[in-house]
Amino acid sequence: MVTSTFARAACAAALILPALLPAGVHAEPPGAAPAPALSVTPGFHAQVSAAPAPGAALTGKVRLEVRGSGLQNVELLPASGYAPRYGVFNISPERNFAWLDLDTRLLPAPSAAVRISAFDRPAGQAGAVEIVAMPARTWSISNPPPATGGFVAVTDAAPGDNAVVRGITRITVRGNRLANVELLPATGYLPRLGVFNVSADGSTAWLDFDTRGLPDGVRGVRVSAFSMLPGQPGAAEAVAMSPRRWDFRNGATSAFSVSAVQAPLHGEILSGVVRFEIRGTGIRNAELLPPTGYLPRIAYFNVSRDGTMAWLDLHTSALPTGAFSARVSVFSTAGEQAGAKEIVAMPARQFTIVR
Repeated sequence: MVTSTFARAACAAALILPALLPAGVHAEPPGAAPAPALSVTPGFHAQVSAAPAPGAALTGKVRLEVRGSGLQNVELLPASGYAPRYGVFNISPERNFAWLDLDTRLLPAPSAAVRISAFDRPAGQAGAVEIVAMPARTWSISNPPPATGGFVAVTDAAPGDNAVVRGITRITVRGNRLANVELLPATGYLPRLGVFNVSADGSTAWLDFDTRGLPDGVRGVRVSAFSMLPGQPGAAEAVAMSPRRWDFRNGATSAFSVSAVQAPLHGEILSGVVRFEIRGTGIRNAELLPPTGYLPRIAYFNVSRDGTMAWLDLHTSALPTGAFSARVSVFSTAGEQAGAKEIVAMPARQFTIVR
């Protein structure tokens, strides 16, 4: 990643302290000198417009804002380096405004040294130019113990609001005591669009979301984390990603769409017969496969005549004991016919096989 040192210096020099803002907040009102941060990329500028002042004591949620032009990705990062990402900003369709409602419970206590960096390319693309829109500031973090006994969740990486999504997109969540994390519609709980893998310590969850499983068009989605496994009563819910609108553009139609409605969770211990179930439209073939590649095929699913359901009763006695990793892929044509479209209904998960 290429860093614009000149832009960083210019941005640092541009910060002022308006007298009329709430205590502890820096901002740069529109029209006030100085000029926006300079950039080595024409049309790409970024400058913090709202953020707590250096040394501010933070609690709860805090709004951070960046204004500029050509904004493709804006992140809250450590004072130096690029991990961990403390937050990924939403970006307006015009690419001139970015905002983040930061849950300060996910920042290290008792103090956090952070910066805000803007990039002229989406996250993960090589050759991005960086502007440090907010040079490093140290904030005091003072939050009471959560009422839910330490259960918190915040999205670490996900497409922004109004983003165009294609192919497979990774979404990650960080927190404490995560037991189940799901990608859901903006309102309600059905249909589940994806179920995350969750680390053994409940601190991280990730989903390689295959956007090809949904028809093209704009859809509202959210990410919710739960303090208990699916189906258990009394689970606390934390909305790790507030509703965002994503524009799905894969050339996909409702003629071929799928989702996994039943499958063991990542890290689960398996024995006996385990049911996998897929529902959708246009299903012609479904297979249990290795995490990458297509051989060896572990098992074929049964497929209903109308192509709306596929199921597999996996006999774990046929598998060696110990660690076992697999994914579920669904295809739009039967067998090995040419031109088949593939949707990864269940991204790679690891299980433990016992007798």
